[in-house]
Amino acid sequence: MGRARMEATEKYACQLISLCQVLLKAMSSSLGLEEDYLHNAFGGSDGISATMRVNYYPRCPQPELTLGLSSHSDPGGITLLLTDDNVEGTQVRKGDAWVTVQPVPGSFLVNVGDQIQILSNGRYRSVEHRALVNSDKERFTIAFFCNPRGNLPVAPASELVGPGSPALYQEAVTFSDYRKYIRTKGPSGKTQVQSISSAMQPGPAA
Repeated sequence: MGRARMEATEKYACQLISLCQVLLKAMSSSLGLEEDYLHNAFGGSDGISATMRVNYYPRCPQPELTLGLSSHSDPGGITLLLTDDNVEGTQVRKGDAWVTVQPVPGSFLVNVGDQIQILSNGRYRSVEHRALVNSDKERFTIAFFCNPRGNLPVAPASELVGPGSPALYQEAVTFSDYRKYIRTKGPSGKTQVQSISSAMQPGPAA
């Protein structure tokens, strides 16, 4: 990668980190938490974790026989997806149906990940999605992942837990441990985040 391209990539990433910080503040406020709650839960002044990935989906003569990316929810916090303006391919699950996301030029598709679902005690839900391939056109997307620092324990905000809203995730799990768990299971809808929910576990014996 040339120096100019590297500098452009770094500048782009810095701008996206700033955008994620704005989104985290907005989400915190919408949950009735302090504005910096989610930002601090992600690492605060010590720095949140961020990665970027370019996805390439080649043309496929029989797209009905394969998927570009299997159904999954993102294990991290927030994903900003820069979609291909000319080729659709991202689908999100709504109930029992898959809905194709229409590209909007100059915009990002924002996905909520599993860590936000845990921190919000289920008030925000991570988005189950998948990627399709196209029979006529190749497709590129750029995904930017904003995640908690790997060594920080993640658990529901105490302000969102009470008699009428029990903790859905009783044991704090670091993002690093959760990511390792995800990798052992592979993409499989939302089964991973559901499997660590206390709501999915049997209660104490009567």
